[in-house]
Amino acid sequence: MPLNRLFGVISLLLMSLFLALAGKIVDSEWTVYERSTKSIPVIRKLHLALQVEEKLVIERGATTLLLQQDLQDGEAVRARLLPARAASDHALRNLRQVLREQASPWLAPVTANVQLTEQSLAAARQDVDLLAAEPKAQRDPGTVAAATGMIMNTMDAFAPAIAALSSAAIQSDRQLDDGVASAQLASSLRDVAGQMVSTLAAPIVARRPLTAQERYAFVKLSGQADQLYAVIELQLRGYSHKPDFKAALQIIRDHSLGEGLDLLTNLFVTGRSSGNYGLSPDEMVASYVPKMAAIPGLRDLIVADMIREAEQRNLRARNFLLATVGLVFLALGIFVLLLRVIRRRVLRPIVDATDLFVSLANERLATAIPTPRYDDEIGDMMRAIHVLNAHSQERSCLEKEREELIAQLQAASDTDFLTGLLNRRAFFAHGGHQFGIAQRYRRQLSLILMDVDHFKAVNDQHGHHAGDQVLCKVAELSGRWRRKVDLLARYGGEEFLLMLPEIDLEHGRAVAEKLRGEIEACHFQLEEGVSIKITASFGVVAFDHDDTLENLIVRADQALYKAKDGGRNMVMALPREPGQGVRGSAQDGSDWCRAGAQRKGVEDFH
Repeated sequence: MPLNRLFGVISLLLMSLFLALAGKIVDSEWTVYERSTKSIPVIRKLHLALQVEEKLVIERGATTLLLQQDLQDGEAVRARLLPARAASDHALRNLRQVLREQASPWLAPVTANVQLTEQSLAAARQDVDLLAAEPKAQRDPGTVAAATGMIMNTMDAFAPAIAALSSAAIQSDRQLDDGVASAQLASSLRDVAGQMVSTLAAPIVARRPLTAQERYAFVKLSGQADQLYAVIELQLRGYSHKPDFKAALQIIRDHSLGEGLDLLTNLFVTGRSSGNYGLSPDEMVASYVPKMAAIPGLRDLIVADMIREAEQRNLRARNFLLATVGLVFLALGIFVLLLRVIRRRVLRPIVDATDLFVSLANERLATAIPTPRYDDEIGDMMRAIHVLNAHSQERSCLEKEREELIAQLQAASDTDFLTGLLNRRAFFAHGGHQFGIAQRYRRQLSLILMDVDHFKAVNDQHGHHAGDQVLCKVAELSGRWRRKVDLLARYGGEEFLLMLPEIDLEHGRAVAEKLRGEIEACHFQLEEGVSIKITASFGVVAFDHDDTLENLIVRADQALYKAKDGGRNMVMALPREPGQGVRGSAQDGSDWCRAGAQRKGVEDFH
């Protein structure tokens, strides 16, 4: 059979099998399998986030109740809140651990939100502990409200994490829309129930009637609870055939919203006319909170059902994929047969030639080129590749020489010829990049401006060559205290600049002080055998709302001026005072240059 006819028949069989089988699998079942696979971990993360919200609601209620009571013992305060706080910390820790186990770009905002929630919660707890330890009579109502509001703000700060995980779950599988909405509604219902208890806590503790604001808040929350339950029932109509859901809804209707709301409503009715509630806040919580357990139970039931449905869809899709593997192997067998027929006659020389061309294109010039066996078109192509390889090697050598020359010129243009440090131009190029990072991301950055004291006297007494030796030695000492990320440059004359990224003002001052001591302790040996002592003055500043690098240098120059004016051989760290401006111009830097010139004039006078 001719090769073209054989290739056509085999190709037709192969295309028919792939169109009939592989197209069906990839386009339909693989999509179902992939969505269900991705949705399951997202649902679990959402479940953990909803549990965090539940624990924060409980801690908020416990905190609100505690702040209405009089516990002057700090240990007693922490003991009352310890179980609720431990539950919140445990829930946050579980969520954070799961987020770390799956590194994904879209999870980064959720992780950051969890960290922000933990920080806000820690700050709120600290304020609550301090406030609760005071006698109740000394507590300012506004401060109590603010402390309670901080816990509420913590819950608000965590809300974007739940929204992001809910959106991700729905995007991964649209069939989860009703389940995710129902789970969120159940969590909201539990939150509203907790707020109703918190509304009645203060009047019960104080044995006083409800204020108009408290009555309005309770009625509003009661209406919200009824609305949320109605929406939950509407959302779960598709689950009415499942006994577990019917039982959970019945428990919520009879106990959580029946007996529980009846208890609160009776207290509300009593509080409208008198403060004789007949029970303590702890007794109210002990009677009401257990009835609320059915609401998180419904939420957990919804989440478990979503996971079960996703796993079933995943299993069905996987089984269908496995059932078609035999047909795929058959198609692969036909494909292998086709390759074996045409490999020796067409494909092998073409593949070899293609690999050689790719190697030349990627500049892998050491690739061995086989000697052509036949005097035909393939042989002519191989000989042409030999010629192209030789030309490519020659061009590569020329390009490497040019790159080395460019690198040498670049290094020479950026380096101070005497000290080997960065020159002023290179410092502004590299330092501007570091300054931009600190300015954009509000990162810490310190700048040290150093000036060798009485350097003019060294030049006058020992000659300019000795002055050059001193500058080189100072540059060497400065380099010992420099990290890889720090920028050290000769700013001009006997002045040096040291930029310290991720370093605050206090640590920058410490670095400058160490360098000052190192220079003061060093004996500078000149070539003529003379040993001299040198000191240096330092100005240290830290980035603080500076709009340009030049303005930061101006502030460092001001600090250095104060060090010079204060007697030299000292470090002056200059924090930026509130409302303080900086001398200099963001456009051309002429003012800060004049500031430096004025300082030099004063130094020469001294």
